[in-house]
This record gives sequence, structure tokens and C-alpha cells, in this order.
Amino acid sequence: MFSFAKRFDYSPEHLRHGLKTGLAAVLAYAVVHAFRLEYGFWGVLSAVIVMQINVADSLRMCWYRLTGTVMGAAIGVLTLLAVPGPGWPLALGLFLSVGFCAYMTRYNPRFMMAAITVVIIVVAGSEEERRILFALHRILEIGIGVGSAFLVTVLILPRRAGSTLREQMRTQFAESARCYGILVEAFLSKQTTVAPDLLVNVSAASLQARELLTKALRHERLVSSEDLETLSRRVTALDNCVEQMRTMLRVLNDFDEGEGYDIIMAAQVRNLAQATSDVMVATGEGREVALGELKKAVESFDGRLEELRAAGVTKRFNLRKLLQVFSFLNAMESMAKGLLKTSDVRS
Repeated sequence: MFSFAKRFDYSPEHLRHGLKTGLAAVLAYAVVHAFRLEYGFWGVLSAVIVMQINVADSLRMCWYRLTGTVMGAAIGVLTLLAVPGPGWPLALGLFLSVGFCAYMTRYNPRFMMAAITVVIIVVAGSEEERRILFALHRILEIGIGVGSAFLVTVLILPRRAGSTLREQMRTQFAESARCYGILVEAFLSKQTTVAPDLLVNVSAASLQARELLTKALRHERLVSSEDLETLSRRVTALDNCVEQMRTMLRVLNDFDEGEGYDIIMAAQVRNLAQATSDVMVATGEGREVALGELKKAVESFDGRLEELRAAGVTKRFNLRKLLQVFSFLNAMESMAKGLLKTSDVRS
């Protein structure tokens, strides 16, 4: 019993997907059965093929399936009209038409759907007298499946890419803030090295966030009430944070081995790091926060840096280490200013 419970991994998302896919298949079956379509199973199959976990992917698949079907039907009819009869002429026509569609997938993936439709039209329609009507019926059947999937994915328990992204922002920004704190502490501790793979997870999360945003913007804008402009600013802020942290990590691990330097503006660095982390976490949670503290921290940071430069304190660094220290400090400041620029929370 314990072994079974341990192996059974309950997933609400996949349970929802299973229920919706089954419902789309039943809806498509009911429609094609009502119209008594001869090859109605293609409609049911199409509904299953295009159903995806989130709305954006389902809509993308619906569009690819429908447009690919129309293109494939046209190519299939032209093939049937061009070949003189069954046998090797039909086989040659099938080879050329399917091969053409397969090659064209390098430019557009919907040609794979077109290739499937070509096979249906050419193989099943070669013995039909009314070939154009046969092709139109196949488009209708597949269109019923696509339409069924569209209705179910949009109206029944929709799982939108934008909503998924908004939920993931909390974890992604919190983890970024944690990594940022590690980098700053390593810098203040006389520039100690940090594990090179520290940012692997946050970098992957940043790429995933950008992919989800792209899906939402392309396919969900007209069917979602999600504030995609706000999400876009958050993703941009996350991208900037990860980019600046990569610079900080690289700088830390490029320092020469041996005794590092005490940072004599440590108070300003810690203050800026804390204010930046607070805004990062708030941005991920989508809550309001006063940006005044971060603005003050940036001003104090800039002011102290100018004081040290004017006093000539930086002359104690050799040139290479001077560039490394300022590169790290510049990355910190760029991260803070990027958050001030892109943050969607009100000051």
C-alpha cells in the first residue's frame, strides 16, 4: 500500500488535462455522429491531438491543425488530379506530395499536419469520383475536432500560460533574491569564489518565463483577462536580474587566488542589496511596495562611490582588481536601476 501511494504522483494539472481531453473527444464524436460523417473518427482524433495542458499551446495546435489540414487538402487534391491513375503513378504522387510537406517543415511546423492530410486525401480519396467534395468533408471533420477542442480549452477550466507564469514569478524572483544574497556576501567576504552552477536553475527559469510569456502574447491575448503587459515587465525585470547576476558570478570567480580586499563601502553595498532583494520578492509576488527605499539606496551607493573616487582610495587596488571590483558594483547598480525602471509596483 505504501509502495503504491509513493509511486502515485497526483497532478491536478494533468488530471484537468485528462478530463478536458476526454470531454473534447466526446463532443467531437457527438457532432460527427449527428452529421453521420463517414470518416468522423478524424474529427475525434483531431480533438485529442490539439488538446494541450494550457490554453496557449492548445490554441497554437488548433491553428496549426486547421491551417495544415487546409493546405494538405489542397495539395492532396492537386496530386489526385495530376496522377493518371492508381498503382505506381499514385505512389509517385504520394511520394512527391508527402516529401514536399515533410521538407517544408523546416520553415513551418504546420506542414507536418499538411502531410497527414495529404495521406488521407490521396490514399483514401483515390477511388472516389467526387474528389474535391471528399477533401472538403475531411476538412469539415477535422474542423469539427479542432472546434470542439477550442471550445473545451477556452470555456472549461482554462489553464492559461499567463496565469501559470504569474504563479511561477513568485518562486523565480524569490530564488533569484536568494542567489543574489549569496553573491553579495561572497563579494564582501574579500571576494571569495562561488559555485559555478549557482545560477543554473534561475537561468533556466528565466528562459522558461520568457517562453511562457511569448505563448501568452501570441495565443491568449484575445481570450484572456490576464494583465500581460504587467507580466511582460516582470519577465523583463527577471531577465535583467539574471543577466547582472551572471556578471557578478563571473567577476567573483575571476579574482586571483589569495587575500581579497575589504570593501570600505560595505554598508552601502548591504543596504542596496537588501533594498534590491525586497523589490525582487515584491515584484514576484505582485504586491505593492515602496520603491523609495531602493531609490535612496541607489543614491547612497552612488554618493559613497564618488566620495571614494574623489579621495583616491581606489588607488590601493591594482588595475585588474580595480576593474573587477567596479564591474561587480556596476552590476549591482544596474540590477537595482533595472528594477526601478521595469517594476510594475507603485512607489
